[in-house]
Amino acid sequence: MKNRYTARRRFWKRALFFAAFLCITSFHPPMDVLRVHIGKNYQRVEGDSTFDVDGNTAFYPGERPHPSSTWISSPAIVEFDDPVYGFKLPPTIFGAVTYRDWKVRTLTTSPMSATMPFGDAVVRLGEIQNTLKTQGWKLESFENNDWFYVDSVAEREQLRGKLFDQAVGIDLYVPKKYSLLLLIKCYARCDKHDPDTAKYLIDVSVGIDHHSD
Repeated sequence: MKNRYTARRRFWKRALFFAAFLCITSFHPPMDVLRVHIGKNYQRVEGDSTFDVDGNTAFYPGERPHPSSTWISSPAIVEFDDPVYGFKLPPTIFGAVTYRDWKVRTLTTSPMSATMPFGDAVVRLGEIQNTLKTQGWKLESFENNDWFYVDSVAEREQLRGKLFDQAVGIDLYVPKKYSLLLLIKCYARCDKHDPDTAKYLIDVSVGIDHHSD
């Protein structure tokens, strides 16, 4: 009887230890979020974000120091929190926000935490583009400015060929509010024109719309 009790006790101790181990190893703290849009006041950016805005911001010196730029260099999520045209990007380790008169002037970031092979990068590119379309962003009426077409193999190969020589981007806007550049570029091991080793990066840059009447 004693042996049976001892064996059962050992079983439950092992089960509890295993359950605790799973909880510890599977727990991931929530990722910091930077909530920002063009024209948003610095104090509101700081208050709305879980990202440490103040600790990652450079200030202009003077009698009344004021924010110059906020930098992302550790994993974070960027949320463009306009109530109508807003969007949330996948985690990144790069981003920069600039300010003018205590208000957000520009946002530059990447919807990825590392460079990707072309196949993965073009999937991410399509997802970002579809999100922007859904949220009401429009194409600027510039010459040769058109959506990325990457549904077919031929379209993807055509884009890949261009990227070995130059970055490719599209200009979007919200009339009288925002302008946005969505850009993809070959970033690493591009000189050999080898599709199996080249790595790609996507950039998203947002500013004020200067082109609308």
